[in-house]
Amino acid sequence: MFNRFTDLQGRIRGLIERTETLLLDPTARDIGALGSVRWELARTLREYQLFKQSCIFDPMEQRRDPKAPCARAMKADCIRFGEDFLAYMLRWSAVSPLQQWDEFVAASLEMGARIRNQLAVELAGITALFGQGDKAA
Repeated sequence: MFNRFTDLQGRIRGLIERTETLLLDPTARDIGALGSVRWELARTLREYQLFKQSCIFDPMEQRRDPKAPCARAMKADCIRFGEDFLAYMLRWSAVSPLQQWDEFVAASLEMGARIRNQLAVELAGITALFGQGDKAA
């Protein structure tokens, strides 16, 4: 289970890197490629969120695990972050990023940094939930 968690995190990091490469290329504003990567990122973040909830947080709560309160707090944070990402996606799906390129690039780079930070926080939290002996499960 921990391996699946870290695999999803790796996929997300790779998509952020691809997005940043496209955003920072001064010779091209390939909105089609950016759109594809952004939607792939959205799908992967949703897959990641559902995985954490169905395989980690909810089972801990159902088992009344002593770490359930921590898992519940992490789940709430996960949901809040998902809502923030959805707002970002909706904002930039409703307008043409090409017409507001500088603002779009800044917002996208900021969201990438926020996602990286969230991943780091969640890695530390999930590692603590599993404990050293459970990570291989």
